[in-house]
Amino acid sequence: MNVSREISVSYYHILIEVNDHISTIEQTRDIEIFDIIEIKPFLHSILLPYFNEQIIELEDENLDYQDILHLEVKQTLLPIKDLIEEEQKLLPSDTDVTITAYEIFNDRELSQDVTTVIMDILEAVKLDQPPIEL
Repeated sequence: MNVSREISVSYYHILIEVNDHISTIEQTRDIEIFDIIEIKPFLHSILLPYFNEQIIELEDENLDYQDILHLEVKQTLLPIKDLIEEEQKLLPSDTDVTITAYEIFNDRELSQDVTTVIMDILEAVKLDQPPIEL
């Protein structure tokens, strides 16, 4: 018996709100990493260090754990650009509204927040990361 299975790909999106120390005025900024298909590298570079309250090393900067105000992981079934385009097409042509990634992430039919699930799994398996040697 030949059973055909649809292979579904998940796209993950990491959203980090951080304190911005660039100016003397206290400000925050968002770091967005969209359309992640392979989550493993981000598990080791962002999620595990965050879980262990360590420094997060991004491509172009390091983030101290205490500077991270909020971290979320969202999951979609299509790349964010495709979802934005589809939602934008549903709007009346005479509207000035522009759909952003945040509208997609707030729509439960298009996106799921998987942050708690990931953190619960990390807690359950207690993946230990060796301390970063300076």
